[in-house]
Amino acid sequence: MLPPPLQGFASQPALARALPALAGLGAVAAAGALWMTLASGPDRVLYTSLSDADRAKVVETLEAGGIAYAIDSGTGALSVAEEDLYRARMLVASDAGIAAPEGAEAMLDAMPLGTSRTLEGERLLLARERELMLTIREIDGIESVRVHLATPERSVFVRENNAPSASVMVRLVSGRSLSPDQVGAIVNLVAGSVPGLSADAVRVVDQNGRLLSDPRDPAGEGLTLQREHEAKLAQQIDALLLPLLGEGNFSAQVQVELDTSEVTTARETYEKEGAIRAESARNAQRTGAAPVGGMPGVPANTPPPQAQLVDGAPNPAPPATGGTTDTETATDRSYELGREVAVTTAGPGALKKLSVAVAVSDAALKAAAPLTRQQLQALVSAAVGANPRRGDMVQVVASTFEPADLAPPAFYEEPWFAMLVRYGTALIAVLLVLLFAVRPLIGKLKGKVEPAAASTAIDDALPVGTDDDGETAAAAAGTPLADLPRQVELARRIAASQPERAVEALQRMLEGPERNGPETGSA
Repeated sequence: MLPPPLQGFASQPALARALPALAGLGAVAAAGALWMTLASGPDRVLYTSLSDADRAKVVETLEAGGIAYAIDSGTGALSVAEEDLYRARMLVASDAGIAAPEGAEAMLDAMPLGTSRTLEGERLLLARERELMLTIREIDGIESVRVHLATPERSVFVRENNAPSASVMVRLVSGRSLSPDQVGAIVNLVAGSVPGLSADAVRVVDQNGRLLSDPRDPAGEGLTLQREHEAKLAQQIDALLLPLLGEGNFSAQVQVELDTSEVTTARETYEKEGAIRAESARNAQRTGAAPVGGMPGVPANTPPPQAQLVDGAPNPAPPATGGTTDTETATDRSYELGREVAVTTAGPGALKKLSVAVAVSDAALKAAAPLTRQQLQALVSAAVGANPRRGDMVQVVASTFEPADLAPPAFYEEPWFAMLVRYGTALIAVLLVLLFAVRPLIGKLKGKVEPAAASTAIDDALPVGTDDDGETAAAAAGTPLADLPRQVELARRIAASQPERAVEALQRMLEGPERNGPETGSA
C-alpha cells in the first residue's frame, strides 16, 4: 500500500499512460540481463601468474582485438569466454602481448658504475638464471620456467668449498608432459652452464609439485625396460603382418620375462704348464795335486830346512803320480706361468622367456593363400627371435573376426547439446518473465487507464453546478482512478437524476472510438 502522496502522484493521467511503457522497458531490460547471464558460456582462465606489466600488455591486446575479459581481484587471474579462449591466445602470441623477459645483456648493461662486489655477483647470478630461463622455454611443451642457482663463494680452504646446486621449476602447457629425455636434457643443460655443477645436483619440478628429475628405482626401471621390449617386438610383428593380412585382420600380444638381476663376476686362471722365460747355465772344472796327508799340528807348521848349495846339475822334479779333478755344473731356468684375469658384469634386461600370441582373421588368412597358419607362425617366430630351447612360445590362431561397431555418442554428449540447453534455458526464462510478470502488469495498468478515460468522458458531458446534482458530478469528476465501484455508483446516480445528460455522456463515450476508426459512417 503506497502512502497518500505517492498514490496521488501515481494517479496522474500522464504517469498512468507512460507507466505501461516504462514497465515494458524494465521487463525487457530484465529479460535481456537474464539472457546474457544464462546464455553466455563459462569463462576459461587465460593466464594465472603474470606481473602487472605483462597483465597490462595482455589486456591492451585483448581490448584491441575486441575480446571481453575478466580479472580476478583475489588471484589476478585473467579469464575470457570459452569461445574466445583460443582466439585470445593466438592474438596475444601474434601481437607479443606478454613482454619478453629481460636478457642477460640488458641486465648487465643496466648495472650502474661503482656497484659493490656483492651486488655485482648477485646481478651476474640473476643474468645467468635469466639466460637459462630463456633457453629452457624453447623446449616444446613448456609455458614458463623459473631457474634458481645456488653457487657458494669459493674459499681458499678445500674443506670449506661446497659444490653448487640448481633447481628448475617448469609450468607445462595444459595437457602436455615432459618425457624422460627432455628432463635429462634440461638437467644436462643447466649442469653444463654452471662451472662445477654436476647433473646429480640439479632438480626439476613441475607446477603440480612432482619431482621430474628423481632417478627411477630399479623396479620401475625394469618395468619400463620390459614395456619398451614388448613394444619393440609388437611393432616388428605389425610391420610383418600388415602387408600380408591387411589392417584390422590380426591382433598380436607379446609378453616377455626379463632378468632384472645385476651380476658381477671376477675370474683369475693360470696355465698348468709354464713356458721357459730365461735360462742360464754355468760349468766349472778344477784339477790339482794330491792333498798333503797327515794331521795338522805343530810339526806341520815348522818351516822347511834351509837349502844347501850342491855342485852339479839339478835333479828334475819327479812326475806327479796322482791328482784330483773337480767339475761343477749349475743351470738356472725361469718359467712364465699363464695368467688370466676377467671381470664380467651382466646388467639387468637379459631375456629369460618370450611368449607371443597372434590372432588372425580366417577370411584374411584364406585370402593370403598359399600362406598357411604354420608358415605364418614360423614367420612370427623368426621375427621375434623365439628360441624353443629357452622355453619361448609362439601361437598363431585363425578365427572369425567380428567387426567392431562403435556406437556413436549419445546426443546429450555432443558439444552442441550443452549450448542448446544453455540458450534454451535462457529463452524459457525470458518467456516466463514476460508471461508472469510483464503481462499481468500491463493488464492492470490498462484496467486503470480505461476507467480514467470513462471518468474523463463523464466530466466532459456533465457541467459542474451548484446544486446537488452538480455536487454529485463534481464528486464523480474528482474520484480517484483506482476507485472503480464508486465511479459506477456515481454514474448510476447521475443517470437517475439527469437522464438526458447521462445519455449524452454515453453517446460521447460510444462515438469516441468510432470517430477514430475506419467505420465512422456506419456508426
